[in-house]
Amino acid sequence: MNRKLLLQNSVRMMLRNKLRTLFMSIGVMIGVATLIAGQSLGTGAEEQITQRVSKMFGPGTIFLVSRTLTYSDIEAIEESMDQVVASSPRFGGGESEISYQGINRQAAVYGHSEKAEFVWNRGVIDGRFFSSRDVSKSARVALIGTRLAEVLFADANGEIDAIGEEIQINSVTFRVIGILESIGIDPHGEDRDEDIFVPITTAMRRLNNARYVGTAKFVVDNEEMVDDDADEMGDILRKTHNIASGENDDFAIYTAKFAGRSIARSSRVLNTYLLAAAGVVLLVAAAVIASIMLVVVRERVAEIGLRKAVGATADNISQQFLIEAIAVTFVSGILGVGLGLAAANIISRFIDVPVVVTANSVALGLAAAIIVGVASGIIPARRAARLDPVEALR
Repeated sequence: MNRKLLLQNSVRMMLRNKLRTLFMSIGVMIGVATLIAGQSLGTGAEEQITQRVSKMFGPGTIFLVSRTLTYSDIEAIEESMDQVVASSPRFGGGESEISYQGINRQAAVYGHSEKAEFVWNRGVIDGRFFSSRDVSKSARVALIGTRLAEVLFADANGEIDAIGEEIQINSVTFRVIGILESIGIDPHGEDRDEDIFVPITTAMRRLNNARYVGTAKFVVDNEEMVDDDADEMGDILRKTHNIASGENDDFAIYTAKFAGRSIARSSRVLNTYLLAAAGVVLLVAAAVIASIMLVVVRERVAEIGLRKAVGATADNISQQFLIEAIAVTFVSGILGVGLGLAAANIISRFIDVPVVVTANSVALGLAAAIIVGVASGIIPARRAARLDPVEALR
């Protein structure tokens, strides 16, 4: 029998039994939609995080974190490693009470040096950055994020005039001298546009009375050697911190390559869970479709007997039911792709993650739908093909 006629007949059967077709389609649509939405948002989130991590790290940079990190440690590293182009410590990041003319807000306050604009790759869009004098004098000046500036200083027309205004940070008065570049949400889900930067000496002496810096970032001259430089940095810190061989380090060192590997690993885990979830839904859908198709075979026993009586072969009968199952799942897969894209776009508006659709994800969704169709149609197709035409026509 002509396969074109088989396909046309399958479409007619789908349209004739709309409710049954709907029940067969729902599971496949949901499974494919889950796959497409998850892959689109997952890929978008991965690209967004990668861009932000790249901006945060930059080429040839090393992060050093230690609860006992001091200025002396940073100086020792700079003196011992000629390949260090620049460094900048960072202090704090804890929540502080911010107030301005009756408006109160919690925000993360970081202490930075005058080199932070270059080393930490975040400058200002209005005003100026810290000067070396601000740092040496522990000046009470502040740089604020764009979103915090909107909350505190936006007028009725949405205009922001923050430069020169005074805010309270934990009841200490600071003068705003600049507005930080916008970088959005960080990989940990924190809004970095609500941050406040103050001179590191001010943060340590006036706000916290702290001794240890906590974090530092280094820029080296050869990004290809950054992992080797990180190892050398670790050796220096073990000496300055008097850590004996075999003892645990009291510091952690991170590079852009380390961050890239972590992102890739997290992405693989997320994709595995998404595929598993979609797979379970599609497996249930296959079982439902197979059950319904078996019922269809019983209902159409007379039709099968008549077709065999007029010359239809077992292969013709088998192909008809298999094509019907595949047609239902393929159309459901196309609808599932559309549903998944719509769901992804709606969700992205609430979680601020871009939707990135790839040809591979769409092809995977449609391939999964076809596989479900084949898997769910084989048993009903074989049962229909084995029917005895004499018995079927009784």
